[in-house]
Amino acid sequence: MSNKLWYSWDEMRRDVNILCREIVLDKFNPQVIVGLSRGGLVPGVMLSHWFQKPFKPVKAALRDFPEWEDYLPKRTDRSILIVDDICDSGVTFERMKDYLLKNAGFSTLRSGIVNRANGVDIKFASLWWNNEAPEGFEPHYYVQECAKDSEDIWVQFPWEHWWNAPV
Repeated sequence: MSNKLWYSWDEMRRDVNILCREIVLDKFNPQVIVGLSRGGLVPGVMLSHWFQKPFKPVKAALRDFPEWEDYLPKRTDRSILIVDDICDSGVTFERMKDYLLKNAGFSTLRSGIVNRANGVDIKFASLWWNNEAPEGFEPHYYVQECAKDSEDIWVQFPWEHWWNAPV
């Protein structure tokens, strides 16, 4: 059984603020925030409000209630931030990136994925990054880092079991 790490609402709010700061310091100005369901919806909405940018929810669940919705940016979107609560295995972000590379003329660059034809810049953000992710995907922005597998950790987000969370 995994060691549950109870991640509180206060910690999450603090970390969303830290993400905002990192994104601003990087001079990345997203035109749209894409939140991946289910875990990326809460931090995505918060980032959307902070940056005062539109929010686009996208179904991208691979574990609980699996459902996938392919996402392509609007022609007018030039900078996109894709958000999830944790980059665990890296598969969700990797699948999103691969779809964009195959279907929207994007290229991989060190700084993100970019559509050279129309100058679209896409970056990825998560509150947590599993540095042992088998896919090796590292988001552009993250706040907390863990070795989820070797430390046998399960990050319990406040929206997952809020009714059972320690007070």
